[in-house]
Amino acid sequence: MKKAPRKQKRSEPSTQRLVNELERCEEQLQDWIQVSPDHARLFRKDPVGAMRAAGLDMEDDIMLELEMVAASIAAKLHHRQ
Repeated sequence: MKKAPRKQKRSEPSTQRLVNELERCEEQLQDWIQVSPDHARLFRKDPVGAMRAAGLDMEDDIMLELEMVAASIAAKLHHRQ
């Protein structure tokens, strides 16, 4: 059963919180990716979607921030082409 996303508990600078949460969930995500080639493909295609599918215990606001960062990077890459 999928865990409910965590709510924000502490006050840290946004970038540092994002890095801390990614580091904290890294092993869980790596384990999920290694379970199936489909998981690895999803992660390559849609990293944030894969993180959601993996059911990571990550705060809602961190996932939203990660989505915004990924969308911003994708938009910049798209404009360079």
